[in-house]
Parts: sequence; C-alpha cells; structure tokens
Amino acid sequence: MPSVTALRRWLVFVALLRLLSVYLGFFQPKRLATNLFDKAPEQVTDLYGRTFATWTTVTCALCLLCARNPRVPAIYGATLFSFAIALVHFASELLFFETISLVNALQPMFFAAVSVLWMGAGWNYYTSLAATETSEDQVTSGKLE
Repeated sequence: MPSVTALRRWLVFVALLRLLSVYLGFFQPKRLATNLFDKAPEQVTDLYGRTFATWTTVTCALCLLCARNPRVPAIYGATLFSFAIALVHFASELLFFETISLVNALQPMFFAAVSVLWMGAGWNYYTSLAATETSEDQVTSGKLE
C-alpha cells in the first residue's frame, strides 16, 4: 500500500482541484454549465450552481480532514463515500441523463474512481495497520523526546 503521506498528498491535491468547481458554482454558474454540463447547459441554473458548489465545498472539507488524519475510520469512510457519490453522480449524468459529454465526465470520474479504488483497497491499512503512531507523529505530539 502506498504510504499514508502519499494518500494525504493525493487528498489535498483533489481538494485543491475541487476548489475550481466551488468557484465556478458560486461565481460563474454559466461557465460551469458550458465547461461541465455541456450537453444540457440550460439545466444549470444559478441555484444549481450554488448547490453544486456547496456540495463540493463539503467534499473539499472531507478530503482535507481525511488528509489530516486518515486513521479515523469515520472520517475515512465519509471521505470514501463522498468519492463514491461523485462517481455515481457523474456516471448517471453521462449515461442516463445525458447532460455531460464523455470528455467532460472523464476528469471528475477519473479522480473519483482512483480515490474509491485506492481508499477502498486501503481501508484496513490506513485505518488499522497504519493506526500506530509514527515517530513523526510522536515528535509533533511531544510524546517522543
């Protein structure tokens, strides 16, 4: 399994990428409509943009919380579940509702799928096996002198 540090970096990277969607949803929903939901931009209202941005802000917070401490099963599970929801959302928009093109669906689906696979496969490692404090954790908490 990749190190805890690698997962932390990945989660911070994904959170930073999601901030672009937050910005677009809150401040430029028409751009969100044309850049993401290109097959039905008329369905992306200002209200939908703000709702999308709010949800994405929550997922950013989950990524950052999990990056801070991936050893907490509740935070890890909520973050994993948020990626699964995102994957299902974009897959359904692509396959059933046909509001997004394959080209525009690939990027969010790629990050969601990689995250679901990585975090799903690493559940025991990151929440149990890696749960023992490292010397770095002990130094920062003052337990190791």
